[in-house]
Amino acid sequence: MKYNPLSLKQILVTYGLCLFLITSCNKSNPVYVPQPPEPDPIYYNQCANDGDIYKLLFDTLVINSKREMYTIDAHEIKYKLDNAMPLGVCEKTARLYGTAQYSPLSAIVETDEGISRPTKWDTRGYFRDIILEADIDRIVSFPDGKKVTFQLTLLNHSDEVIQTSPIVLIYQAVYPNK
Repeated sequence: MKYNPLSLKQILVTYGLCLFLITSCNKSNPVYVPQPPEPDPIYYNQCANDGDIYKLLFDTLVINSKREMYTIDAHEIKYKLDNAMPLGVCEKTARLYGTAQYSPLSAIVETDEGISRPTKWDTRGYFRDIILEADIDRIVSFPDGKKVTFQLTLLNHSDEVIQTSPIVLIYQAVYPNK
């Protein structure tokens, strides 16, 4: 019988590797892989119109004499910054959410004066693009308590209308009442 040094070398390397792996396992200090976190719950909104996909979470805004913008429950919106118009998902049409046909990529704002203007909506729309400085200039000249309604039309990748939602703007000289 002929002795093959190559096969003996392979056996020793394999045996040494197995011995290393076995001895490297430490039973006194085992490493546990953590469980993945629970996913965040999905919240659905009750929407006014049955066919709506989205609900404007801030559909009523108050503008005061200092040109500050607030939600109806007195949370300030820094419209000059990158504050986005938050959209909620409607409960009845939640199954459509996320499909390309119902994903807004652009929008059209129609003012109370009937002026339509396109606006950017790249995954989200910004207050500064929806309500312009010129709109605020006009609104602060209104009598106290006057309301105007803008229409926000969300469009998909084919410029088809997803939905149109009203945004009510209220002028109150002193708001919030602190």
